[in-house]
Amino acid sequence: MADLFNRDREDVFAGAKFITTPYLTYFDPENKPWGTPSNQYDDLPECDGLPVFIKDFKLKQATEAVLYFSALGCADVYINGVRVGDDEMKPGWTNYNKRAFYCTYDVSSLVREGENRILAVVSTGWCYGRIAGGHYGKGTPAFKACLTAGSQNVVTDKTWRASVTGRIRTADIWDGEFCDGSFPSYEDMSCPDKEYGNFEKPQTVSYKGEVTPYIGTTVKVRKGLTRAPQVINISDGVDFDGTDFGALRFAEKNASLPVSLASGKAVTIDFGQEIVGRVKIKVSGKRGALVKIRYAEFLNDTGKRSRGNDGAAGSVYTANMRSALAKAYYRLGGDGEETYCPAFTFFGFRFVEITADSDVQLISAEGEVVGNDNRETGFIETDNALVNRLISNIIWGQRGNYLSVPTDCPQRDERLGWTGDAQAFSVTAAYNADVYSFFRKWMQDMRDTQGKKGEYADVNPTVGVCTGNNAAAWGDAGVIIPFNMYRLFGDKTILEEHYDSMDKYIRGLIKTRRYAGPNPRYGDWLAYDFCKNEMIASAYFVRDIDMMLEMSAVLGKNEKIAEYKEYREKAKAYFDRKFMKKGMPKGKTQTDKVIALAFNLVDEDKAQTLADMLEKQIAENGNRLSTGFLGTYLLCPTLSKYGKDKTAYNLLLQRNEPSWLYTVDQGATTMWERWNSYTKEKGFGDVGMNSFNHYAYGAIGEWMYRFMAGIQPAEPGFKTIKLSPRIDQRTADELPDGQQNITYVNASYDSAAGLIKSEWSTKNGFRYYCSVPVPAALTLPVMGKNVTVNGETRAVSEYKNEGGNIVIDLLGGEYTVEFSD
Repeated sequence: MADLFNRDREDVFAGAKFITTPYLTYFDPENKPWGTPSNQYDDLPECDGLPVFIKDFKLKQATEAVLYFSALGCADVYINGVRVGDDEMKPGWTNYNKRAFYCTYDVSSLVREGENRILAVVSTGWCYGRIAGGHYGKGTPAFKACLTAGSQNVVTDKTWRASVTGRIRTADIWDGEFCDGSFPSYEDMSCPDKEYGNFEKPQTVSYKGEVTPYIGTTVKVRKGLTRAPQVINISDGVDFDGTDFGALRFAEKNASLPVSLASGKAVTIDFGQEIVGRVKIKVSGKRGALVKIRYAEFLNDTGKRSRGNDGAAGSVYTANMRSALAKAYYRLGGDGEETYCPAFTFFGFRFVEITADSDVQLISAEGEVVGNDNRETGFIETDNALVNRLISNIIWGQRGNYLSVPTDCPQRDERLGWTGDAQAFSVTAAYNADVYSFFRKWMQDMRDTQGKKGEYADVNPTVGVCTGNNAAAWGDAGVIIPFNMYRLFGDKTILEEHYDSMDKYIRGLIKTRRYAGPNPRYGDWLAYDFCKNEMIASAYFVRDIDMMLEMSAVLGKNEKIAEYKEYREKAKAYFDRKFMKKGMPKGKTQTDKVIALAFNLVDEDKAQTLADMLEKQIAENGNRLSTGFLGTYLLCPTLSKYGKDKTAYNLLLQRNEPSWLYTVDQGATTMWERWNSYTKEKGFGDVGMNSFNHYAYGAIGEWMYRFMAGIQPAEPGFKTIKLSPRIDQRTADELPDGQQNITYVNASYDSAAGLIKSEWSTKNGFRYYCSVPVPAALTLPVMGKNVTVNGETRAVSEYKNEGGNIVIDLLGGEYTVEFSD
């Protein structure tokens, strides 16, 4: 079996071809309204089915067997009545112009002596669905496979049979899925003793890209995260109360499943948490009854257009989905209890509305969370309930948006791999979960999309609606993310694989823009104050070069170090000439200051003065930030870098707009695209760009892990550790109105070196506990004349002192530290 799994890539498919259906199918826009903008049809069309491919084969005896398969689209495979594997959306999203992944499964338990059947069903997925925008050409989904059983290979060729059929009639990532339960299941269709429909010989497809092994974590239903309904309301109409849309009339509130759902009624379910995935329902009713599920992030609050409502109060709000239909349909087969769960799409939602065109029994409904199965490694809690809700929002935003690629949002007609969002959040992501292999895969996507002049795309993989490249802080993700992954995980592989690509990017920028840096396209996205885009581009370019210097040293590329030192000198000279005056930034915004400080663009003798100015500016702004995507993720870490922990806590605990807790107060259960995506005062924001699951502002998690909890790598991969928790030491007269001190923090991080714990409390005197797997340097503020470590008391003066903080050298183990006079 090991030999079967470790075959050379060239041997895996043993002459197999990509095959497709000979039929004209629903995703041909000349024949069906698919592949065209959703506003050209009013509802999800019921079409003819998905491409289905079947092969019957005989085995002389049961044997070890391995299945390799790839798809241009998303595929599920069945053998003898059983679905292969538990992964979803296979084989994942790649730049199909360059590469398609193949998956490998041990199917020894599925094959048998005698007659066997393998069946594949393939949707448009990311290759030919609306999300692709025609970027990968026009075509129909295709499938390629080799099943190796002993000495026998079953490969895709013209001996297979193909049709457009099956119970999934329509499937699209943006728009949803239409499933007809009166058709046989794919499990039944894959049984060799049964025949369904008309099948013909497939056509073969010439694919010019590479077919390579899947890398990274796979997309799965995340076990343990499934959500049960929290609130179930049944409405039977609308009461018009003088508002534009009126309000739902409820026949029953806080109902429990099962419920009888009659035509003209609607069941609205609140799962209590925005998730990404799908709803699995169990229903019963007569054959042909049609159940409709609409997915939404919010409910309309008043029915008033002036507040952005798009329907009656209490109904699902979907205007912010833009053209994405985000619906699922299930037609009952009439065979007792039936279970339906979408297979080839996903939704971002907290609420669903379920209706039927005739009486059905809704027996159960559960929200399945779908995303990359990245092992979660971080944990933080405090004694502040709002901060704990914020931490939960950050984690849920990552769970939802890390789905094959790091998407910006999971619900509207976008769901794309925006690079700026990803790099800003990448350190937080690496604390929350083991994302090393996830980002290693995505860096391969960036290389596959990279242009001849080294340009990195703003969106990876690139799609037809977004083809920009080299935007400052967006294209730079191709340098920043490998650097951050190496720092957090200590594995050089990502640097070795990606170094030449990064080098090409930097040299390409120098050739096309000299030392001005990347394209100043987006700037500090959604900032409340305007910072010059050109300054941001120049600053990021200097930072890129600094990271390249470090990575060159790690890889022993001494000749490149000399080259990059020269680049650094020229890039910094350009920055100083254009954007500095007398050693300080010309720009006056918070972002100007924080970027200059974060990227070490200010001389040491002036840096503290600039940090003081930033602190004052924040205070004069009512202890509120005015930064956008780029300034915000750097803000609190930079404040703490310069000893401004009190200001960082003021920002964290701010509850006025804009702030993290402001969104919590407005009802957020994930991070939002805008601080005011919805407000209780004014209602919904502009539907043109208003996502309620947009993780970028969740980058405050980095500050909470690194500074509030104090867990940082002293060496890459936490080979040694720096523990430096920043205690909330604001005095009563320093606390902004309405704020209270955080007096307890408990955090853990399962690092590459092992589990790290850091816990502190100031409730009854100061107490600190930590557990470290390797040597660590613990830095704490001095809170007494004596310090007790694991029961042994010594004078504070016996320890090293750095800037008024005590430094205690620790070996691996558990420690409790207390101060006394």
